[in-house]
Order: sequence, then C-alpha cells, then structure tokens
Amino acid sequence: MNEKKIGIITSALIGISAYMCADISHEVIGHGGAAVISGNHIDLLTSVFFKSSPGGIMTDLAGPLSNLFFGLLIYSILKFRSKNSFPLSLWLITVMAYNFFWFSGTVLQSGFSQTGDWTYTISQLNIGALAKPLLIISGIIAYLISFKFVADRFSALRFGLPEISLKQSIFYSYLFAIIAAIIAGLFYAPDRTSAAKEGLLEMLASLPILLVGKNESDRRITIETDWIFYFSIFVSYILFCLTLGIGIY
Repeated sequence: MNEKKIGIITSALIGISAYMCADISHEVIGHGGAAVISGNHIDLLTSVFFKSSPGGIMTDLAGPLSNLFFGLLIYSILKFRSKNSFPLSLWLITVMAYNFFWFSGTVLQSGFSQTGDWTYTISQLNIGALAKPLLIISGIIAYLISFKFVADRFSALRFGLPEISLKQSIFYSYLFAIIAAIIAGLFYAPDRTSAAKEGLLEMLASLPILLVGKNESDRRITIETDWIFYFSIFVSYILFCLTLGIGIY
C-alpha cells in the first residue's frame, strides 16, 4: 500500500475513533453518568438520543460539560507533554477538537432550538427574552475560544503525514467522522432518519476544524501499514454501532 493511501486511511480512522470518543464522552459519561449519580432511570441511551426519568438540569448539562472537561484535559496533556508521537498527537488533538466544538455547538444550538441541552437550564433563570440571545452570544464566544485552543495545538505539530498535507488529513478525518456518525444513527431502528440526521448535526458542530492546519511542518514521518490498528478501530466501531447505535434501553 502506498504512503498516500496509508495517510488517508490513518486520517479516516483517527476521525472515526475521535468521533466515538466525543460521543461516548457526551452521551455515556456525561448524560448517562449524571443520571446514574442522581439515581435516575435511564430510559434511552444512543449515539444521539438520551432520556432519563426524571430529567433535570444536572443530566441536561452533564453531556456538554463532559465534552468541555475532556477537551480541557487533553489540551493540558498536550500543552505540558509535547513529546508524544505524531499519530498520537494528531489523534489527541482531533479528540480534543471534537469535544470542544461539541460543547460550543450545544450552547449555540440551544439558542436556536427548544430542545437543546441548555434550554431547560436557561429557562430557569427567568430572564425572558434575553435567554436566547444570551445563549447565542455565549455559543459564539465558546466557538472562538475553542478554535483558538484547537488551532494552537495543530500549529504545534512538528511533523506531517506522508504524501498528504495537514489540512487534507483533517478533512479526511472529519469526512469519515461524519459518515461514521450518520451510519451509527441508522442503527437506531425506531427512527433511523432522525437519528442519522442528528448524528450529522452533531458532527457539523465541529465544522470549524476545517479552518485550521494552514501552517504546518515540512517534515514528514513514515507510516507503515498497521493492520492491528485498522482492525481495532473497525471492531470498536462495529461494537459502537451495535450498542449505542442500536440504543440501550
């Protein structure tokens, strides 16, 4: 297999695995974890939907706040441990980016929607017509800060993949992350269309990642075909679809 194909496949698998990590952080660790801690009953847990009884502010906000926590955690690791291998650094940055942008996306989406993670919480502040503009402004600010963090870490990369630029690598990883999110949603039998659409919308929150990667190193690493890595991501994604994709009731 030539180096360009290896670079594209590696980028694609980084994107798919980063998507799964961000989704698990949001739905399982965030929403699901908060429900368990609160003693609530989890009625539905999928890659895109979560319902518990009773609901509440804690379970609503735990999803996006979990994304924010893991984004900040990975940023700190990358900031103070800069000697990671290039593939590991690229994967960590991508996971970090998706977590940051998912957090920002939930804030902004709640400003335009009646069903966002922040909608119920902001309604409890009783600030009337100011609620939606406040969420929209907060979401924009969150995106700007997130973009700064993500761009900072991408610019710190000292190497690049063979035969493809960093921007191309980011594009392929993002493209396949979107595809992975849509396919996972299609496993949800009660409403495949809505679940697939929701998966697409979740990943569209990370669209700003395509704007980074302009400044990159001219140094390239050599990557060999790693069938164990390929197989492990493939199996992980299949298990992801058969659990969170189908849904846990």
